[in-house]
Amino acid sequence: MRRSPSQRQPRRPQRQASAGTPAAGPWVDAGRAWEQWARAQARAPFDLLRQQYAGAVRSGAIRPSLLAAGRFERGVAQWESLLLGPWARVR
Repeated sequence: MRRSPSQRQPRRPQRQASAGTPAAGPWVDAGRAWEQWARAQARAPFDLLRQQYAGAVRSGAIRPSLLAAGRFERGVAQWESLLLGPWARVR
């Protein structure tokens, strides 16, 4: 169903670049995409550790324990925070 011109919502004004800075172009989006990719790659080893621990528990190599799992997660999170700094996940 098409709306009549009087029923349409007005368009939002586009952001204006501040004085002295160029308008945001496609390179800004590319930079954000690269940063997201880089963060995911930096976090991958820590995700792998978590997956390996979970697999070891499922296979029976490590006894299932909520306390041990919490200690393991805290340790991995501390290493992640120490090594990645501001790129580390906030939990």
